[in-house]
Amino acid sequence: MSEPAGRTLKTARAVLRVLGLLDAATAGLSASQVAAELGRSRSTATNLLNTLVAEGFAEHDELRATYRSRSAQRWLEAAPGTGPDIDPAVVAELYARTRERAYLAVSAPPNVVIEESRGRQGLPYVPGLAPTVGAQAHALAVGKAILAHLGDDALDTHAEAHGLTAFTPRTITDTETLAEELHRVRTGGVAIDVEEFAEGFCCIAAPVLDPTGHPIGAVAVSLTAARYRTHGERIIRDVAQAAGLAAHPATAET
Repeated sequence: MSEPAGRTLKTARAVLRVLGLLDAATAGLSASQVAAELGRSRSTATNLLNTLVAEGFAEHDELRATYRSRSAQRWLEAAPGTGPDIDPAVVAELYARTRERAYLAVSAPPNVVIEESRGRQGLPYVPGLAPTVGAQAHALAVGKAILAHLGDDALDTHAEAHGLTAFTPRTITDTETLAEELHRVRTGGVAIDVEEFAEGFCCIAAPVLDPTGHPIGAVAVSLTAARYRTHGERIIRDVAQAAGLAAHPATAET
């Protein structure tokens, strides 16, 4: 391709090329994918992407570790039938099976949002648990369930944005150890935090995956550490089954 007449700015051309890549990829691109397309380093791609975010031309999904153009985001929001579609009835069923406080969380970039919760009066709440999970994702089972399925850059992006805060002495604050933990979540299908966010409490979560294997949310249960020691094995199976039914609701009807 011939060069345009007159002087051009290489950085400006690179930014415009990145914007074109984002416009063409409505599902978003990671910094590594953009770097590969440009033939540049990941750090250079990240700087270009962050420039687009700062100027309002792109959005950064921290949990998915992807970037998306704002025009593509508006198109997705306007398109019918897009976005997560998880039947909240799965939470009521999970509570009925476990008799522990049950949750449904969905991906709401750049966070995870707990949309539904079921539990009888008197069941203890996890201290400090808020509806929006962001910087706490590495310490909560529901966050780990989603982080584990977001690709190779997700953990680094989370750590760079939030750090790995120690909420209790059991919180995993080392990226290498956390990467190994997320690998276990991917292979085992269930995430567990044993007093990693709040002392005396445990959570069990399983991701709800779309047909491509991308997490659109998670189902979870919280319980005391004492209850986890006596009933944890059974509840792990219940949570995994609930996530499977949420991802394939037709299964529950057959």
